[in-house]
Amino acid sequence: MTKIKVLIADNHAMVREGLKLALDNHKNIKVIGEATNGKEAVKLALELKPHIVLMDISMPEMNGIEAAVEIKSHDNNIKIIMLTMLDSEKFIVDAMSVGIDGYLFKESGIKELATAINRVYEGGEYLNKEVTDKILSYIRGRSFSSQTLNGNNTPPLTPREIEVLTLVSKGHTSKTAAEKLFISELTVVKHRKNIIKKLGVKNLAEAVSYAASHGLI
Repeated sequence: MTKIKVLIADNHAMVREGLKLALDNHKNIKVIGEATNGKEAVKLALELKPHIVLMDISMPEMNGIEAAVEIKSHDNNIKIIMLTMLDSEKFIVDAMSVGIDGYLFKESGIKELATAINRVYEGGEYLNKEVTDKILSYIRGRSFSSQTLNGNNTPPLTPREIEVLTLVSKGHTSKTAAEKLFISELTVVKHRKNIIKKLGVKNLAEAVSYAASHGLI
């Protein structure tokens, strides 16, 4: 039986270890490497030649979308599935535009992830149901933001800032957001201050309102 060789790229050790343990239980899937940042993901992908890279977007050194572009430019046979907490239209569109092969949210179960890996390996594409819903919403003319349509008007929020803002919009405190993202509470507080400054708003409530109306979250 040919095993599907998978490289995991995520800066959280617990996520990498959990994914490896779960995926290695599948007879036809083998995790052959782990990358802790975008630059390392590119290096290992080109060295190890995995069939599929499971790529987070929010990573140090180089984000997942930038890493995907670099990998695809060198070897377009390597398939890339984005596995991320980021559900804003901007990141979905950015990822699709660089030719990624799948996009799932981290809330997905291992069974769905294995299905995605197999489908992509066989030459298909896989989009998480929630991703598909967002794309259908766009097709129906409902919700793609001016940010997506006109990048020049996009506030320069980083992927991590988008993650923080998304969690805040769902009622998370700095402490619980930090626990979700595996970062310190102080780091979350700094991100919150940067978000307010970048968006030119008075407080976090206005930041959430702005982000929601412009399709950032």
